[in-house]
Amino acid sequence: MQPLDGGDPRQVGPYALAGRLGSGGMGAVYLGRSAGGRAVAVKVVRPELAEDEDFRQRFRHEVAAARRVSGAFTAPVVDADSEAAVPWMATAFVPGLPLRQAVDRHGPLPAATVRTLAAGLAEALGEVHRAGLIHRDLKPGNVLLALDGPHVIDFGISRSADGGGLTTTGSVIGSAAYMSPEQALGRPLKPSSDVFSLGATLAYAALGRPLFGEGAGAAVLFRIVNTEPDLGELPADLRTLVAACLAKDPAHRPTPRQLVAHVAQAGHPADPDGWLPPAVATEVRAVRAVLTATPVPPAPPAGPPQPPADPPTVPLGPDPHRPRRRALLALGGAVLAAGAGGTAYALLSRKRADPADRPPHRPDGAAVPEAKAVWQNRDVTLPCVQLLSLDGAVVGITPQQVWAVDGAGKPGWTLDSSAAGAVFALDATEIRPVAGHDGGRILLAASGSTSGGGLGSVLLALDPADGRIDWRTDPGKDATGAVFRFAGVRRGTAYVLGVGQSQGRTGSYVWAVDLAGRRSAWYHTDDALLLEAALLPDDDRLLVSSADRLKALDGKGGLLWQAALQSFGITAGAGYFAAPDKDGTLTGLDPGTGKPVWTSPHLAGPALRGNAFAHGPDSTRAYCLWSDGDGGQSVGALDLKNGTARYRTPLPKDGTGTGTTGADLLYADDTLYRMGPDAVLWALDPATGRARWKYSGLKGADPGKLTWTAGGGRLCVADQNPGTLTALSAKGT
Repeated sequence: MQPLDGGDPRQVGPYALAGRLGSGGMGAVYLGRSAGGRAVAVKVVRPELAEDEDFRQRFRHEVAAARRVSGAFTAPVVDADSEAAVPWMATAFVPGLPLRQAVDRHGPLPAATVRTLAAGLAEALGEVHRAGLIHRDLKPGNVLLALDGPHVIDFGISRSADGGGLTTTGSVIGSAAYMSPEQALGRPLKPSSDVFSLGATLAYAALGRPLFGEGAGAAVLFRIVNTEPDLGELPADLRTLVAACLAKDPAHRPTPRQLVAHVAQAGHPADPDGWLPPAVATEVRAVRAVLTATPVPPAPPAGPPQPPADPPTVPLGPDPHRPRRRALLALGGAVLAAGAGGTAYALLSRKRADPADRPPHRPDGAAVPEAKAVWQNRDVTLPCVQLLSLDGAVVGITPQQVWAVDGAGKPGWTLDSSAAGAVFALDATEIRPVAGHDGGRILLAASGSTSGGGLGSVLLALDPADGRIDWRTDPGKDATGAVFRFAGVRRGTAYVLGVGQSQGRTGSYVWAVDLAGRRSAWYHTDDALLLEAALLPDDDRLLVSSADRLKALDGKGGLLWQAALQSFGITAGAGYFAAPDKDGTLTGLDPGTGKPVWTSPHLAGPALRGNAFAHGPDSTRAYCLWSDGDGGQSVGALDLKNGTARYRTPLPKDGTGTGTTGADLLYADDTLYRMGPDAVLWALDPATGRARWKYSGLKGADPGKLTWTAGGGRLCVADQNPGTLTALSAKGT
């Protein structure tokens, strides 16, 4: 829990606020206390959203849905005012430990604990379903272990069982590893979908790992839909229970009431010392002590801070700073906010001093001009896995729809997945490129029925003027599975990364498509999941990466070389491939041999769903971020011919946010854009790195839920929650 800062309220309704528990796209959650000393979790929406009547209506529905759920293993809404100047909702406060955190720290739970967990979660789902809702996101992170039993939390994407609700229909929303098969395929859901998620959650608690494996969401969803899990390590009674929950046919799954009866019939005497293992119970007690201790709010500052002098650009040459190493001692806790999704963690952080740290002079972010939105559109289908700027229009891609708006934000054409015979993305929660453009056409890599039968990768060419499908090709019987990423276009060839089976091998593959001939050029298969690809300009060689390996391929899909390296955020330019290691050292590699040519240290890796590099019109230059000694970052241009910085300029300090430290960069219209971990957008001069303007209208949102694109003189950002497409002028005016 963080102390209140100058921008936080001190009182909401009848509740005095004691500290900030967390924040998200809709607002912030605070620890509040009534006049009688009762602790509650108070969710307060962002002030700018309070002025949006559509959002107010959504919030009214959310409060109503949360009030409908009550029970021993959920928490009631204590109070709410959706008509206040800034709407808020207060829910019961329950300190505890998230199931995921408990398993990560203490290992799999004992069988007796898992049986109690099964009964408690089934009772909670019974209450949810009796209220006419479907949770849709039951997972270890949304299960809170308290001393009095398990609690289901986070109803942020719940929907009415009759199909109505607060979220956009026709989209795949949830957490991949715990989705039901019907949810993964974007089909209509019934309460039985939650039972499948319950089975996967119980298996995680008992085994200490996701039942359907880890990695990219598309690969996990493919396994959920097409494979049967191995339950052999589970005790016999748990194996029967979990197997029943995981039936592919929703009609064959038990109801929550039947699950409770099954656990009761099996019989397991309660532990007199509590249902949790001793180590977990001890930590829960410690969490309760931390979260129920009321911090003293800090005194307001005596006066406005004095801005520091505008810093000089760091001279060219090697990085003068060593990266600071920080140790975070996490004492995990969460607050249960039923229906509102108010989950937060209490972190006790301690910084380990490094005498070599020499913080650079940073510019004053408050002095940077604030941009205003040119327009906002709240009628588009969200969430988007990708946005494209093309010919003055903005194109959005959701799992089951592609849509376009014109330069003024007015709706244009739409293409539904049913008309295309393909799903455009399997997981709406994972933002990654699935499309590009070449020769005046949108190239969209989708998952659908192939000419050889079965599910496989398909490539669609769309007319950007009206969304019409000009042509379609697929690998036929040579490959089945699903699209993971559209890797790009070089020299008339499009490259797609897929997961599934290709040429009799299970794993993943690179599919190269000859655009002139509209047919497959070649395939390259791999037993591991291929995550990224980097394409050399004016060359037909490419670099692909898995979790622990790099592979270079020639123009026919043949292997040139491979190397063991844990890398994420690969790029190419100036005749070299470039790959960073986990410590932030970027190495330039000879594309033909893989031999190192140069190194550049201390680069910031990509943020969650971010881009580690941005490329402008000069293919020899890559814009990137460096990690500085004070925990901040600098921006600069990296010469890919030799790994040296053409310039390096400190950035203003970021505010607290939900994004991971790292890079998220775009280049367009002679402007370099950066998204900070607090979701503040910055427009930078690509020649110097100095800030031209910033936009704070999304501040506090989760960057992992923001999709953006730039081009045509605009920067456009899609915010999943509350569901807006915002356009900003490249000039900031």
